Amino acid sequence: MNIIIDENGVADVYDDTYDIVIHCESEEDQNDARLALKNARRWIPVTERLPEVSHNSVLGWDKNFKRCCLVQYDGYGFKINSWQYMDIIAWMPLPEPYTEEKE
Repeated sequence: MNIIIDENGVADVYDDTYDIVIHCESEEDQNDARLALKNARRWIPVTERLPEVSHNSVLGWDKNFKRCCLVQYDGYGFKINSWQYMDIIAWMPLPEPYTEEKE
């Protein structure tokens, strides 16, 4: 718990139990942390940016079928297989592959 004083000089109690603090050594570190949080796993609208052209798959959200599907972006559109294009409105990269922890 913290006591805070607002711009009118009124004191109030602030519960910081669930706050998360990221310590940064510089403004550059702070900007990097903000960017990393902004780019954390989230749906990315295709109007914001497109994935790199690749044979690697990404998750796509299909506008017509309202479902998530594994698709590839070929520079022209999103394909669910080698020939069928989907109306993808948002996408996200797949997580890193699983690796076993070594003891």
